[in-house]
Amino acid sequence: DDLSYRWLLNEFPVFITLDKRRFVSQTNGNLYIANVEASDKGNYSCFVSSPSIAKSVFSKFIPLIPQSDRAKVYPADIEVKFKDTYALLGQNVTLECFALGK
Repeated sequence: DDLSYRWLLNEFPVFITLDKRRFVSQTNGNLYIANVEASDKGNYSCFVSSPSIAKSVFSKFIPLIPQSDRAKVYPADIEVKFKDTYALLGQNVTLECFALGK
């Protein structure tokens, strides 16, 4: 439960800046980019760390090559995959829900 996920772009230590278009799930480590732009082109690597065991690892680099607007347009879709979640009264719970499509 103490894993932390960050993503690199092209080389260390160029970490992805999270903003309105970029989100890293701390549940599964996935990088989500809304409305991919030409500037997103590059090689991405996931950096996972665990403070409790003082260890960090990098994934292999994964290339991202944005396609033109003429590429296939996907119908809107909402992905919801919630695990059973329990919380004590007064605790905060974070749920992730992603809408896909154009």
